Amino acid sequence: MYKTLKKQNGEKFAQTIRNFHNGILDIPDIDVILRHAGRDAKPLLPYLMTLLASNDDTPAHAPSDPFVLLEQAGYDAFYADTLEKQNGIKPYFAQGELLCTFNDHARYKNYHIVHAVKKDAGQIKREDFKGKEERQDEYGTSVISIQMQKTGGFISIKNRYNHTVSGCDNTFSSNPDNIIQGLSAALKDHFNVEFSATKSPLPEGFVLMGGQVFKYHREKNNIYYGDQAWTENGRIHTVDKAAGDALFDGFLFDNKTKTLKKIDPADNDSFAYDFNRCYGGNRALTVKGGNLYLGDDILIGAEQSRIKTLYLPALTTMGHGCLRNARALTRLDAPALTTMGDYCLSDTPALTRFDAPALTTMGDWCLYNANALTRLDDAPALTTMGDFCLYNAPALTRFDAPALTTMGDGCLRYAPALTRFARPALSKTRRLLKRMGF
Repeated sequence: MYKTLKKQNGEKFAQTIRNFHNGILDIPDIDVILRHAGRDAKPLLPYLMTLLASNDDTPAHAPSDPFVLLEQAGYDAFYADTLEKQNGIKPYFAQGELLCTFNDHARYKNYHIVHAVKKDAGQIKREDFKGKEERQDEYGTSVISIQMQKTGGFISIKNRYNHTVSGCDNTFSSNPDNIIQGLSAALKDHFNVEFSATKSPLPEGFVLMGGQVFKYHREKNNIYYGDQAWTENGRIHTVDKAAGDALFDGFLFDNKTKTLKKIDPADNDSFAYDFNRCYGGNRALTVKGGNLYLGDDILIGAEQSRIKTLYLPALTTMGHGCLRNARALTRLDAPALTTMGDYCLSDTPALTRFDAPALTTMGDWCLYNANALTRLDDAPALTTMGDFCLYNAPALTRFDAPALTTMGDGCLRYAPALTRFARPALSKTRRLLKRMGF
């Protein structure tokens, strides 16, 4: 088994397990369990020890009623078997922190959903936790959603913060017994469904999927994205690398059609469409070393299936939501780009360089939360910025836009390091500029 893990996950991974406790290698099907666990075993050791000890969360006595147990834990709980009930807890969530569940009209058809609301949830105010949010604090756990796939093998417990905190979909380590003892067995018995819930939680960035440990870097709409693999509806899908395919964040490059495809049709990111409009069907597109090439040029540079760099000389237009939440993207070169729709490049915390010298128009919320961007000094053609562009750009020091004539509300708000803002043609935001000190 050591040699199998060494080949599958790497020598360091296999050595870490063997040196910690050789008995882990004797766990039945351990190679299958760890096939998608990545190449660093150290964070997984506590969880693997629980497998070795064969801990069982099923009590000796008959399971209780899960709704009675949740009431004992201080919750009013109900089963969401209609769309109306599925979205029934929506009023408890702050704007910008709504569950992806509310956008999935079929979630209740595919999952057993139990919503649980603390009896005093209405008195637990969001503003009291501003800036000190923790996944399992009083606010976060005051409204939870327990979601179990009807076909079995997967459970997720989501909380009131949603993606404002990390691991929001893994509240209580997705183990109902961490809410109140016996709840795991009660839920399994009540809904006649099976899922894995161990006494030692998986570390952040890992999820159990059908008994397998899956390492992921992003979750959206109950789809988990990892390195050349993703999970959907309780199944792990592996990219066919032998066919020349590759995964880039939430986009699959299909070598047969030479196009990008969205894994999640409900995702409103327009990048696949924008890319295919310029490059789709080009027979010269090929994957090498996890990067997408066009001839000798690397169009998409990636690391562990996460987009790191983009060189797109043919791109002229970015549609709404293009590259939103491209959280590993560090550089985008788009010399022909003229127009950005709403929410383009928003929530791109690693972006340090954005070169688009032909850019004339930004829609609303572009480059919102571009935390690492330091300079935007090559925008000679930019004339229009919508609302909240470059909002929360704490590292931005220089912004040169000599042709800029219109700047919407909220632009450059929370840009404390900005010392140079060249905008000789700007005329419509004088009061804002005065407040900013320019």
